[in-house]
Amino acid sequence: MQRGLASLGLIAASVLGATLLIRAVADNFDPAERVCARNLSQMATALHMYLNDYDETFPLAYERPAPNQAWRWNEPAPVPRDWQGGAPRDALTWANSLHPYLRGVNAPESLLRLRCPATLPAKRSGVDYTIRARAPIAVSYTYNGYLHRYQLALVADASLLPVFWEGLGREHVIGFAPVNPMLRCDQPDQVGRQCLYKPCEDPASHYPRGEVHLPRQSVWIHRTGMHFLLLNGRLDTRRLGRRLAPNATNPAIDPFNQYNAEGVPSAAHTDACGYINLFAPR
Repeated sequence: MQRGLASLGLIAASVLGATLLIRAVADNFDPAERVCARNLSQMATALHMYLNDYDETFPLAYERPAPNQAWRWNEPAPVPRDWQGGAPRDALTWANSLHPYLRGVNAPESLLRLRCPATLPAKRSGVDYTIRARAPIAVSYTYNGYLHRYQLALVADASLLPVFWEGLGREHVIGFAPVNPMLRCDQPDQVGRQCLYKPCEDPASHYPRGEVHLPRQSVWIHRTGMHFLLLNGRLDTRRLGRRLAPNATNPAIDPFNQYNAEGVPSAAHTDACGYINLFAPR
């Protein structure tokens, strides 16, 4: 616990300094990119406050219908949790968990900061958007699903680990909070089979495996590149898709590979267990 508190204190100081840096650097961005950078700086502060309140455990990437059932690992959570009417669900998933820590929580527009204005709208297939109890919120930022229920003290290097990023490319989902990359938690929790990230050891028996959502829209979102928010609060902007297929991209920089001429990838840099090493907490 002592190590965790020290880590949290160091991250808190880093987040404060990085947030000020993001706001200063954002002044050099175009208007849409400036909004995106400032949104992410607010999310960094919100995450730090959440970790402080929840024993340094990261928010859930997804929930499950009952303790003896599998996690909804491939279903993004509704945001807000009750916009579709009926019983609210997925209240503990990342976007709904961070909502109280974002400014203006009493205003319906407060969660609009989860969307970058440089993205295009998309609806989930099979969802009837005409039936709603309240307005759905658009979300373009994705959560690093390897952090699902993960402990802060286990993170190897907060200065390298992306927590939120623009993992859908130039797209936002109306009413749902996406996760990318994901843990394929398709079995109920059992001894030795819990839905928690662990490094790849034996690919034949490893659980859970990693899954990746390939963007349907271009990753060329901003003039400067794609934004990644690191755990220490720093905004890392990378130019993805520097090389087009059949040439390979650099896995140390770019999680995706085999780009077409529009900047849309058809593959990801994964290990034998399906993990993207760039997002691995250790």
